[in-house]
Amino acid sequence: MKNQTFKIMKKLFFVFVLALFATGVYAQQQPPQRRPMDPATFAKERIAEIAKYVTVTKDDSIKLQKVYDNYLKESATVRNDRDKFMKLREDLQKKIEGVLGAEKYKTYRTKFQADPANQRRMRPTGGNPR
Repeated sequence: MKNQTFKIMKKLFFVFVLALFATGVYAQQQPPQRRPMDPATFAKERIAEIAKYVTVTKDDSIKLQKVYDNYLKESATVRNDRDKFMKLREDLQKKIEGVLGAEKYKTYRTKFQADPANQRRMRPTGGNPR
């Protein structure tokens, strides 16, 4: 009786380990999912991020909302063309600088880059970091 119970327990343990392993392998194969974001939420989050580092007036906020709305519309059309998309991102930064002004934009970028919370999000320029 003990021998039979031991064999059953051994099989159950083997099935459990196999299921655990298979689950881990399957989870690693799934690509990361991006959450869809509506344009208003996207703009509000980006404006709030800027406001953490510099003062954003109501007028600035309205202008930035328009800049981000236009950016999302344009990015949807050029997403498959890497060069155009990178150019669009550069243009976005220039437009943000145009809204904030050169001095305020410089302060924002300096504080943003110095914030340890943003270190993982920032990518080195040039080349593949891997």
